[in-house]
Amino acid sequence: MLRSRGAILALAVLLARSSPAAAGPLDDAKVAVEASDYITARSVLTDALRSGANGRDDLAEIYRLSGIVAGALGDAKVATDAFQRALVLSPKVALPAGTSPKIARPFAAAQGLAKGATLEVKSETEAEPPSVTVIVVSDPLSMIARVHVAVVVDGKPERTFDRPASERTTVELPAGARLDVRIAAVDEHGNRLAELGSSDVPIVILGKAQPPPPPGDGKVVRAPPPAPPRSPRPLYLRWWMWAGGAVAFGAAAGYFNIEAVLAKRELDDLNRNSVEHSFDEAKDVERHARRDVLLTNIGWGAAGALAIGATILYLTEPRPARGERRVTVAPSRGGGALVLGGRF
Repeated sequence: MLRSRGAILALAVLLARSSPAAAGPLDDAKVAVEASDYITARSVLTDALRSGANGRDDLAEIYRLSGIVAGALGDAKVATDAFQRALVLSPKVALPAGTSPKIARPFAAAQGLAKGATLEVKSETEAEPPSVTVIVVSDPLSMIARVHVAVVVDGKPERTFDRPASERTTVELPAGARLDVRIAAVDEHGNRLAELGSSDVPIVILGKAQPPPPPGDGKVVRAPPPAPPRSPRPLYLRWWMWAGGAVAFGAAAGYFNIEAVLAKRELDDLNRNSVEHSFDEAKDVERHARRDVLLTNIGWGAAGALAIGATILYLTEPRPARGERRVTVAPSRGGGALVLGGRF
């Protein structure tokens, strides 16, 4: 009976490997795990990991299956390590319902060790000179070994750069007007742990435009016309109008605040001498005090809002560009001439 079952499992794995639907090592490993052929699955998963051809999601699945295999074979330590790596790559990794305790216990231990930590990188770019810096934000298991950078400069063939990984890895890039960059942080086998940019949506670095060709003999180089002045903002979007409104509302709020304080004092005096005054007098003073307090709050709120608006309008107000001056050497018959141009 046992021999028959083993033959059936081996035949299932063999058929899966020859099937178009399970063309890769990871697919073979899944079939072997589902068939409980853990020895075959362990070998296939090792080959898949060492191939270096996996992205982050596939790599997380390889570690998840490796944890299942190790747990089923009774190696709890290896299972916990594999599950922890899977969780660092993808916190959503889970086990199917009804998983054996031999596998579930290492997975729970890995969840406690991972504590929600994930592998994360980010990048910074510089245009002059062109470069990209890969920053390791979080790598709790020190899985990142190297940094690969691929760049296309001005539509030319792609070039790649490979550097050992550190906390900040800077890669200098060729100069050009436009650089399309892709970044991959890889493990010791070359599997892509994290990727920034893609072929469709790359990281774009814009360099300096190429200088114009020098003028020919006897030709006059004309400076481009100055840019038209920016139209001023309408009156209601001038920052000083908003600032004036803030001052006015602030002054009104201060006035009503003083009135409210005086009304409160008057009300206190009426309460102390209530025998000499009627209840209607006290109610009238209280009504004025409440009105003054309300107007004070409205005034301070309006003044604050106008002050914020004035600050924003001041910081974003269009300002005239500074004058530019250029000196050009223009060749002429019998010598040359200095041409001074620009905006003054």
